[in-house]
Amino acid sequence: MPWRGIHLSRPAYLSVQNHALKIEFRDETGGVFRIAVEDLAYLIIDSTEVSLSSYLLAKMSESGTLVLGVNQQHMPVWTSCPWTSFYRHGPVIQLQLETTLPMKKQVWAHIVKKKISMQSWVLEQQNQAGAKDLNTMVERVRSGDPDNVEARAARKYWGELFVGQSFRRQDDDLPNAMLNYGYAIVRAAIARFLCGYGFIPQIGLNHQNLSNAYNLADDLIEPYRPFVDQLVLETLEGHDFKDPFVPDHRRSLVRILEQKVVLRGEVYGMLGAIEETVSSLKIALTSKKPSELVFPDESVL
Repeated sequence: MPWRGIHLSRPAYLSVQNHALKIEFRDETGGVFRIAVEDLAYLIIDSTEVSLSSYLLAKMSESGTLVLGVNQQHMPVWTSCPWTSFYRHGPVIQLQLETTLPMKKQVWAHIVKKKISMQSWVLEQQNQAGAKDLNTMVERVRSGDPDNVEARAARKYWGELFVGQSFRRQDDDLPNAMLNYGYAIVRAAIARFLCGYGFIPQIGLNHQNLSNAYNLADDLIEPYRPFVDQLVLETLEGHDFKDPFVPDHRRSLVRILEQKVVLRGEVYGMLGAIEETVSSLKIALTSKKPSELVFPDESVL
């Protein structure tokens, strides 16, 4: 089981030698670093001054390593998605294509309920009274969420999340940059596992944007967002909302992939939990039982 991760923010040349990732730094400090490919769970390339080969990407895919890259604003914009980790793609694709709209709506309601429940958990960690209101909303979610309970819960949640601060989700500030970065990392991990298990990530349950290559990942990420929110709250402590988004912030947020969470009464790393979620989606769609789709219940500090 891969257990180490790398957040690379310096100019470098990456290669694979003797089953190990070799990083040759190209800045004034220089130096060489090596790590066994089989030990590497993720590689975050947080620089546009990194060179790598298609051979390296192939080896990362074969080993199950999540590889993610950024743009000039340091926001994640690409990831590698393997095709070879699951041996029966055809039946999964057929299952996905044959899933009826009523079934999709039921699964979406299950996802929304779990998301609101986890938002309530985050508010509970801050002793916010709004946690009880969100718990009440969970029971109001119907198939397809026609009453848009998700949006009403979100207004309540974001209004109380940052205690004593004026916060708007659309603002261009440090909290939003951190949230977007964390979400992008988790989204990439979900997309990677979806491809590995044979799902077509463009075909979503609720998200149906024709220009979005990861609609299904955007469905499954919803109950995972509160874990990012909680980490952002911890990372923001002692910082002003107007502070710049710097490498130390990004390195802290990458830790979301190492977060320990509780799923079905057992402790998983975040990547392991995401794989369980993706695997259980096949079970839920096959059995036509939305409750078979599993998500973490809480994090382990």
